[in-house]
Amino acid sequence: MAVRDLFRKPFDEGTIVKLKIYTDYLREWAPVFLSKREPIWKTVQIFDFFAGQGRDSLNRPGSPLIALEIVRSFERLIVNRGIKVILHFNELEEDNYRSLMDCLAGAEGNFSIRTYNRDFKSLFNEQYEAMKQSANFLFFDQNGIKEITSELFVKIIALRQTDFLFFISSSYFRRFANTPEFQKHFPFDPVEMQSIHYYHVHRKVLAHYKSLIPIGRTYYLAPFSIKKERNIYGLIFGTHHTLGIEKFLSVAWKNDSLRGEANYDIDSEKIDLHSPSLFPEFDIPSKREVFEKNLRRKILAGEIGMRNEAYLFALNEGFLLKDANVVLKKLFAEKKIKSVIEYISTDLHKNKNDVPIII
Repeated sequence: MAVRDLFRKPFDEGTIVKLKIYTDYLREWAPVFLSKREPIWKTVQIFDFFAGQGRDSLNRPGSPLIALEIVRSFERLIVNRGIKVILHFNELEEDNYRSLMDCLAGAEGNFSIRTYNRDFKSLFNEQYEAMKQSANFLFFDQNGIKEITSELFVKIIALRQTDFLFFISSSYFRRFANTPEFQKHFPFDPVEMQSIHYYHVHRKVLAHYKSLIPIGRTYYLAPFSIKKERNIYGLIFGTHHTLGIEKFLSVAWKNDSLRGEANYDIDSEKIDLHSPSLFPEFDIPSKREVFEKNLRRKILAGEIGMRNEAYLFALNEGFLLKDANVVLKKLFAEKKIKSVIEYISTDLHKNKNDVPIII
C-alpha cells in the first residue's frame, strides 16, 4: 500500500488538531523530567518514528520542529540539572528525509539530535534496550496501523517510564480486515469490521489494546477521535502513571474548544452543533450522564468506597477528576457520603493514604 505524502500541501484541519494535542501534551510531559532539582532520570528521550519532512508547504512546524522548540525552552535547566536529552527523528521516505535534514540543519544545542532513514521495526528493536534506561516519549504517526502490532504494544507497555501517542486510521481496518497481514496482528472478524460503522472502529481498536494489558498490571489508555475529510482517525495515548493520564485528559478536554473538520457525532446522536466535541466518545451529553449514573451506582452499591477508587474510575472512563467531583458533591448534599472537601484535588496520584467516602 503506497504511503500518502501528507507534507506536500498545507496541513488539513485534522492534522492541525493532532499536532495541537501533541504539542500541548509534550509541554506538560517535558517539565516532569526536565525541571526537577534532583531528576530521577538522567536520560530523557523523545522518539518520533514517522517524522515526515518537518514542516508543511506553509512552513508550519510538524512534530520534529515542535519537539525541538519545546526541548529548547528547557535548555538552561537541561544544562543545570545535568540531564542528557536525545531527540530521535526517523523518516523512511528518501525525499521526506532529505527535507527533514534541511529543517534540522544547525538545530542541535545542549541536547542531541539523531536522525534515521530506517525501517521502523528494525530501528525500534535497535533502540529498545536504551529505552529501558531512560524516560521516554514515543510518537507513532504512521499511516494505517500496521506497525503497532500486538507484540510491539506489549513491549512498549513493559517499559518503565514511557508514555506513547499513536495515530490510527479507521478505514484501514475496514479495508484490510480480511488480509493475512492484518489477521496476523489483529484477529478481528472481517464480516463484523465491514458491518460496524467506521465511527466506532476506534473504540474497537482501543478495546483490543486494552485486552493486551497483562492481568495485574496497571496501565492507562485513552482515545481521541478526529474526523479528516471522509475518514475517522484516532489518537491512542498510553501511560503507566495516573499523572500521565491526568495530563492527557486535561489536554484532550482543553482542545474541545477547537472547531472544524475534527468535530463529529460518533453515535449519530443530536449534539449542540455550536459547541461540538473533539472527544465525542465521552462528551456527548448522554455519555456524561452514563458516566455520572454509573459512578453514583457503584458508590451507593459499595463497589467504590474509597476516594482513589472514584478517581481511577473517572480516569478509566475518560473523564477528569472534576467530573467525578460533580457526582461526589451531589451525594454529599444528599447525605449519602462523607464530606468531599478533602478529596477535591488535582494531584491524587501523589496521595498514598486513601480515604473512605462511604458514610
